[in-house]
Amino acid sequence: MPHHAKAAAHTALVAATALSTVFISGAPAAGEPGSSQAATRLRELSRQAEVLTEDFKKAQDDHAAKRAELDGFNAAADQADRVVDRARGQEERFRAQVDELTRASYQGARLNALSAMLASESPEAFLDRASALELLARHNDDAVRALASATERAESARRQAQRARVGAARAEADAARLEQDIGTRKAAMDSRIAQVEQQYDQLSAAEKGLLSGRGSDVGPIAGAGAAVTAVNAALRKQGSPYVWGAKGPNQFDCSGLVQWSYEQAGVSLPASTRSQVSAGRKVSESDLQPGDVIFYYGSASHDAIYIGGGKVVHAPTEGQDVKVENYEVIGDIHSVRRIVG
Repeated sequence: MPHHAKAAAHTALVAATALSTVFISGAPAAGEPGSSQAATRLRELSRQAEVLTEDFKKAQDDHAAKRAELDGFNAAADQADRVVDRARGQEERFRAQVDELTRASYQGARLNALSAMLASESPEAFLDRASALELLARHNDDAVRALASATERAESARRQAQRARVGAARAEADAARLEQDIGTRKAAMDSRIAQVEQQYDQLSAAEKGLLSGRGSDVGPIAGAGAAVTAVNAALRKQGSPYVWGAKGPNQFDCSGLVQWSYEQAGVSLPASTRSQVSAGRKVSESDLQPGDVIFYYGSASHDAIYIGGGKVVHAPTEGQDVKVENYEVIGDIHSVRRIVG
């Protein structure tokens, strides 16, 4: 091949490589072949939109958790109210029993052996009367203790109900604040996504083709357990389009794919990378196993599922479908989490 033809072919290859990685690595150097202003701006906007999307989904996660907390407080308050009602019923019953025994004592049943002896005509009568008085006294003591216990239970339940209502009021206020926060974050997210889509439309057909890249077609991995099940669920979704905020089953963003895949394995995960990054336990990059979730960038705004052999399956960004890639080319690694095992 003539020298100038080899040089042209090399330049074309470099251009294709630079543009196809413009969304998954650091910013291209100035003047790098293929790093058109439109593509570079698209990359910047996509990263910003990804951060805002995960912020929005984290706010949704927090709101759902706060609503669940509110429901828990309300249930606890209702249960405490029922305990109060039962304890007060017992309290009234035991109080009536104590009052009755007290009245019997005042009406001449002196609760001591001397009164029994003085009022008895014979030793047999004394023993009978003493036994009756002892039984009456024991019943009175039991009733007094039962009354005190019921009173204590009622008061404890009342305090518990009050604490639950205070917690419920606080949770309700937090939920309202988070709901407002969700609206604010959604507006910011929608605005930035609109900019991304507008910028994407400015790419040439060739640039869009380079961006989409070659789709992957990796078969299922061998093994058993929830982690492998999640990996294979994600692999079945290769070719599914990337859609901002989508959680499946046919469209995904990065955290949506991770959440949906683990759901197929019976493992519940929150919706955002911000929450997912705390799931499971942290492991080192050198200890990667299939099913581990790799988080990227300082903001942990992108994640992918490791499938083994240095590869991950993930939903990349605008203009790309779910696919398998080398995990090291996506971006700076924030952390690795083992969700199960």
